[in-house]
Amino acid sequence: MTVIDQIFYKVAEIAIPHFFITVEFSASGTEMPEHIEAFLQEKYEAILRGASGRKFIYKEGEWRLIFTFFPTDRVIDERYALKNKIQMINKVQMKSKS
Repeated sequence: MTVIDQIFYKVAEIAIPHFFITVEFSASGTEMPEHIEAFLQEKYEAILRGASGRKFIYKEGEWRLIFTFFPTDRVIDERYALKNKIQMINKVQMKSKS
């Protein structure tokens, strides 16, 4: 199992009530990050205290991970919808072809 697979499993095992968490790999490393669970718990508590953001960047060693908290009890906010990500990727691809 790769380190990336281990990270996916780790995130899936962490109990964060009422949220589904995704992870994007902005930069990768070779060693398993050790403090993912504490980071996610801290960000969950910040959300409970009223933080409006749902995207959090985690850095440890060579790793740079982007975690997004999606609530499971309501429709996803428009700014986090997958269609926006696809549109952004298409724009970048079109610019690089020019």
